Amino acid sequence: MSSERKTKRLSGNSIILSTILVMAGLVLSKGSGFLRDIFVGIKFSEPLYRDGFTLAFSIPDLVYNLLIGGSIQSAITPSLSAAIASGNEKKGIRAVSIFISFFAVLLITVCTLGVIFSEQLYSVFSSGDHSAETIELAAAASKWLFPQIIFMMLAALCIGILNAYKRFGSTSFGPTIYNFCVLMAIILFAGNSKSMLMRTTFGIMLAAVVYFLYQAIVGRDKLKPFRFIWAPGDKDFNALVIRAVPILISASVVQVNMLILNYFAMKLPDSGNVYALRNASTTWQLPYGIFAVAIGNVMLPSLAEHFGKEDFKGASELLSSRLKSALFLCIPSAGFMFLMNFEVIKAIFQWSSAYTDADAHRAGQFLAGYSIAIITHSIVFIMNQAFYAIGKTRIPLWAGCIGLITNPLCCHLLMPHVGAMALTLSYSITSVLQMTVLCCVYYSYKNIRPQGMLVFLLKSALSLAIMVFVVNFIRSYSPVYQGKIYELAYLAGMFLVALFIYFGCSLLFKVQESRDAIAKLRNIMRKSH
Repeated sequence: MSSERKTKRLSGNSIILSTILVMAGLVLSKGSGFLRDIFVGIKFSEPLYRDGFTLAFSIPDLVYNLLIGGSIQSAITPSLSAAIASGNEKKGIRAVSIFISFFAVLLITVCTLGVIFSEQLYSVFSSGDHSAETIELAAAASKWLFPQIIFMMLAALCIGILNAYKRFGSTSFGPTIYNFCVLMAIILFAGNSKSMLMRTTFGIMLAAVVYFLYQAIVGRDKLKPFRFIWAPGDKDFNALVIRAVPILISASVVQVNMLILNYFAMKLPDSGNVYALRNASTTWQLPYGIFAVAIGNVMLPSLAEHFGKEDFKGASELLSSRLKSALFLCIPSAGFMFLMNFEVIKAIFQWSSAYTDADAHRAGQFLAGYSIAIITHSIVFIMNQAFYAIGKTRIPLWAGCIGLITNPLCCHLLMPHVGAMALTLSYSITSVLQMTVLCCVYYSYKNIRPQGMLVFLLKSALSLAIMVFVVNFIRSYSPVYQGKIYELAYLAGMFLVALFIYFGCSLLFKVQESRDAIAKLRNIMRKSH
């Protein structure tokens, strides 16, 4: 075997191992996140406090994404990775240090103003007298969530730096620690009163402190060189900001769209829609967050290195394989969640009488509308990462801005005809349009475009159609029993059947990803013996 082929194989194995490690961390993080949402429904048993708690996060989350959230993986990581690869590590560290210093000062200022003017900020959700108390509770609870952003920012910056050094093991499990701390705050403090709501959000702020301290400790060897440097006129810092600003704005578009959905949810006649929307959002982001986000984040520094070295063939092959791997896992998940939306929501969130079948039906409708986005948003995320890796950060921004027009427009047009499901269906339609724009533009770069995608998608669509037909047939004739154990066993059994059918069809249609999975399984079994 030539040294070049050996290097490529080792690099590929490293990417696979890193992806598996990040996925494991995300599985734990998403699992603990589900527990958190379940206990929100149990502890805040009244819809008023449940919606108030959920709504309280909306504006702090927007501030976080607008000022810092999207720049971590998408600007700092590839920039620092490129500096390390080219031998300019010290130069890259200085630019990132100035970046951190500047945005820390900016964020502290904005969060202070958020605490002072929270009532005025949350008044944008006002849609009648019936929601006034919910808005008041959300504004009060947010006074502890704004300071939380500062520690979340510091933790995220630590992760971005460590990912540039490909230290994925040091960053994989921090979100799980944060979620478990949040869960403890909910269990200990949550309840149906304003004072208990305030104590809960204070506990969540402390969870963010623990999250930051954990990331700082595990990555201290790589974080030591970074210092507070106030030099906003620095040339390298300005280049980093120019690259980061479009990413910051495009990342915030997702949160703005969630604000739009919450606004329309408040207009629906029944209470509890904000929390139901949160349940559906948490659920559809399980496969998206574990598969697409893990694969895209691990791909980013390697793709940036390929492009920086002008290895366009390697960049094309890497993007092709990562897109196919993500979709191979996300496509059956989307079909299953669309078909079994009520059963999925009920099994996950209904653990007490406070969460009724009506609540599960409401969240299930939202989940059905989101199901398309599991596929399309996975493509959007990975294509965004590809644009960030090659330095074309403005294109995802323009694609993201489509949603600021189409999302509220579709909500307005569809709600009279489709009802509550119109909200998440609008989000999926917006995601389809964004995906179309990103793919059309990226495919214009002929030397780095992904290869073999059309054939892969056709085979996957046929496998999905057969899976949905068989699962729906079995579901139609399944007996109905009561009990939580039966619900969980039934859902797990149906998921295994769906997975077996999809995987079997993909093998029959000679989808390379299914063959690769069999080969890796055989290698593991040989090594275990």
